[in-house]
Amino acid sequence: MLTSPPYAEWESVLHGNIALASSWDFEIAGVPISALREDARIEAITAASEFSLRLGVPVKAVPSAVERVIVTGHQPQLYHPGVWVKDFLLQRFADETSSVAIDLVVDTDSFTDVSLRAPSIEPVVSAFSHPLAIGEAGGCYVTAPVPESAEIDELCEKGSAALSSLPANAPARHFEDFCGQLRDAAQNAENLSELVTFARRRFEASAGSDYLELPVSVLCRTESFVQYSIDIMQNANRFASAYNDELGAYRVIHKTRSAAQPFPDLRSYGTSTEIPFWYVDEGSRRTLAVTPLESGLELAAEGERIAVLPPVPAEARDVLSALPGIIAPKAIALTLFARLFLADVFIHGVGGGRYDRIADGVITRYFGQEPPVFTVASMTMYLPLGAPITGDAEVTEAERQLHRFEHNPDEVLKGIECDSLVERETALSLANEKESLVTRIAEPGADKKELGLRIKAVNQELRELLAPIASQLKADLDRLVSERDATEILTDRTYPFCLWDPVEVQDKVL
Repeated sequence: MLTSPPYAEWESVLHGNIALASSWDFEIAGVPISALREDARIEAITAASEFSLRLGVPVKAVPSAVERVIVTGHQPQLYHPGVWVKDFLLQRFADETSSVAIDLVVDTDSFTDVSLRAPSIEPVVSAFSHPLAIGEAGGCYVTAPVPESAEIDELCEKGSAALSSLPANAPARHFEDFCGQLRDAAQNAENLSELVTFARRRFEASAGSDYLELPVSVLCRTESFVQYSIDIMQNANRFASAYNDELGAYRVIHKTRSAAQPFPDLRSYGTSTEIPFWYVDEGSRRTLAVTPLESGLELAAEGERIAVLPPVPAEARDVLSALPGIIAPKAIALTLFARLFLADVFIHGVGGGRYDRIADGVITRYFGQEPPVFTVASMTMYLPLGAPITGDAEVTEAERQLHRFEHNPDEVLKGIECDSLVERETALSLANEKESLVTRIAEPGADKKELGLRIKAVNQELRELLAPIASQLKADLDRLVSERDATEILTDRTYPFCLWDPVEVQDKVL
């Protein structure tokens, strides 16, 4: 398990962030940060508590006075234990510090697919994959429907068949349990995100997890989030400048040449400026931009006007709150809100922690504040398959042996057995001749061309004489390559959480 800083220092991070937040003195669209932060936390906890009642598992009652909030989050995927461990650390740290724990379900992100990946060893070692759902262009998790029962059954049947080939039966047993939760969750989930979230939390029940879940699509409808989005809309040029400058600095530091990595810049189109939000409505997700008007701001989703925002923030908030769709944050905008307004400590994964250095810079440039410290957590777990481990080193050594034989077959004579005495004597005679030729070719005045040709001829005679050795070396190399490829499949750390026992993962963080 990886934690950065070390877990023993997290409580110090918590107290440091609380002290830092108490020193902030700025406004968000005219509202003091202290007031907006208090409102945001109350609204988020209330919304998370209401949503979590639908999880189908007991969740912790929220105290009337909330002093500390710990937050993490991820997309509603069948993610691996390296991501899952954040939830267990969220639970532990919140319990130890008497904090409210919230997991943000990033259901407003797009996705290619939600799939089960699992190892199989029949007929050969391979990585099995089957989709539960396929993403649609312009869609996201919250707009994706719950798969049909037949699709869920197919995933479960094919996954079980693949897992039944493994020598250990634990992964198949855990997956069967998860499939039961998935089928039950389909009865009351309203979209794909809820299905995966409900099933995961019910699967976790044996570990006693009781933290709150809060979909981003729900968070976006809170007044505090809308107020935050208005601040960025009304200062779009200044925000875009801070955002793009930090992206540029990140690309220089990490020698990233692509202008799309890790995220595209916020673009300008004449007087219009792109903002880091989506408009999610009727199954689609579109990028937003604002254009100054005499009467306020035009808000447009990929060229289509969806609202005119009055210059008074309270009136603009009413307009946004009345929209049929939601204003959803892109990556950096989400973590900015979570870290500044919700969390006393935000737990990132390794990738999120790397990219959120950009958010640190935006907080400094745009809000003029020292950013709060976040923590990072991840873990590597391997399925209990008992497979032999063959790595690159063994393959490299086998390649070296074969290369050595092909170019200097005489050098392998000491370590091999010939089929007959005559064959060995012939091989030794050729080896001795080559040694003599190599000595002569280095002498002054030697006919290097003629001697070189003879050396090549001797090598060829040796290779032909020792052809069975070459065949064995090639067979050994092929076997090791196959074993290495199988090792990579069987020791893949990215197989989904539903192949592990939740209690076993929980034990790793206690």
